[in-house]
Amino acid sequence: MQDADRWAEETRLVFERLNEQQRRWVAGLLSKAIGWGGDTEISQVTGLDPKTIKRGRDELEDDLVDCPTDRIRREGAGRPPIEKKFLTSKIA
Repeated sequence: MQDADRWAEETRLVFERLNEQQRRWVAGLLSKAIGWGGDTEISQVTGLDPKTIKRGRDELEDDLVDCPTDRIRREGAGRPPIEKKFLTSKIA
């Protein structure tokens, strides 16, 4: 196996074990290390959208200031709970 193929395989292995924030940040770091074309290359290896990788780079450049340490998603982000959906549909 070639070195580039091995690197890509190991990168995918590590990314499978990270949460979504960590994947975004590590992808942003790797992209910055590669330089020009890094978003595209990391996107091809990891399957992440280039916009997600750019967001990771942007968050790192801001020193992760707006990124919560005690949770994966920001407050209010994500899908609403099932109970809330059912209550809304019963009322309407």
